[in-house]
Amino acid sequence: MYVNGAYKMVDLGYVKEIKEASVVFIVDAGEIEVEVGAVTKDVIEMINQADEEALIPLDVKEKAVILDGEPA
Repeated sequence: MYVNGAYKMVDLGYVKEIKEASVVFIVDAGEIEVEVGAVTKDVIEMINQADEEALIPLDVKEKAVILDGEPA
């Protein structure tokens, strides 16, 4: 993906659980819990409601959700 104009490798994860201030994702390496803000949480909830099998781009090293990138 391109994030902020630069190419970046991302991991893709399924939403397992949405918590109060974080989201648990299932990724190749297992599970990862990512802290998210209210706006990001709302967007992830909307995506998950529309398609429970949607893949969300993640930066596993930084434990961050990437919602503003473009596919490479």
